[in-house]
Amino acid sequence: MALEIEIKVKVPSLDPIREKLLQNGSVLIAEQDEHDLYYNAPHRDFAVTDEALRIRYLTNQTCGKAMPPNVTYKGQKVGREGFKSREELIVDLSSAEEYCLILERLGFRLTAEVVKHREIYQCKDAIVTLDYLPGVGTFSEIEASFDLSEEEAISVINKTAEMAGIVGERLTRSYLEIMLDSKKI
Repeated sequence: MALEIEIKVKVPSLDPIREKLLQNGSVLIAEQDEHDLYYNAPHRDFAVTDEALRIRYLTNQTCGKAMPPNVTYKGQKVGREGFKSREELIVDLSSAEEYCLILERLGFRLTAEVVKHREIYQCKDAIVTLDYLPGVGTFSEIEASFDLSEEEAISVINKTAEMAGIVGERLTRSYLEIMLDSKKI
């Protein structure tokens, strides 16, 4: 079991962050379009329990290692204000389509699809993503290495945010929640 510790910030532009990352030796390790399919369980409502079940597959990958589709379970959010921490379990799939069929046969319901263009940069002890969600906006995430303690992860995230010029309100809502909120307006 891994504990994901990250921040997410809505930013006005990705360009200055990208420039600072490259100036400070960060390496672009992947650029891709991510398609995330979110399912809800027949026996409990993940919106109420603050959990998520996501199937992710990639398209338009212009750099980086080809990644197989995967299924991810995300547990309830915990952690300090401005930092999102949650249990994250990921399993690679040979076929996202077949797994979606299995879920549907078991009574799970597709609740939403989130599509984003993502650039992934490797920094010293963190991964920085630059994300564009059509119709929603531009965001940057910083995720600390899984092998760090919570204190170490928070320190790494704060130093990386300062280095990359990632400033603004730190959001603890998921992209799914942000997208669903943007459609209510």
